[in-house]
Amino acid sequence: MSNLWVMLGRNPINRIVVAQLLGTLLLASAATLADLVLAYSIALGGLTGAIPNGFMAWRLSRQVGSPGLAFKSMVMGELGKLGLTALIFASVFVWVKPLNVSIFFAALVLAMMLNVIVPLVDQKRHGQRTQ
Repeated sequence: MSNLWVMLGRNPINRIVVAQLLGTLLLASAATLADLVLAYSIALGGLTGAIPNGFMAWRLSRQVGSPGLAFKSMVMGELGKLGLTALIFASVFVWVKPLNVSIFFAALVLAMMLNVIVPLVDQKRHGQRTQ
C-alpha cells in the first residue's frame, strides 16, 4: 500500500481523491452481495464527494506564475467543486430511483471524512505531530 502513496507523489490531495475512489469502490463492491440499491447508493454517495475533489485537485496541481493567479485558480477550483457537487446531487435525486438516501448521505460523509483522515495518516506515517 505504501508503494501506491509513492506512485502518487507528494501531493496529499491526490492521495485523498484516490482514497475516496478506492473506499467507494470497495464498499460498493461489498454491498453488491447484500443489495443492488445499497451498492449503487454507496457508489453514488462516494462519487458525489470524490469527483468534485478530483476537479479541485486538478485545479490546484496546475502551475501558476504568481500568487494572484494561484489564488484565482484556487477560487475557481472551489467554485467548480461547488457547482459539480450541486450538479451531481441534482442528477442523482432527479434520475436515480430507487435510491437509499440515508446510505447515499452516509457514503458522502465518509468520503468527506477522508479529507481529514488521509492527511492524519500521512502525518503519523512520517512521524509528524499535529497541532
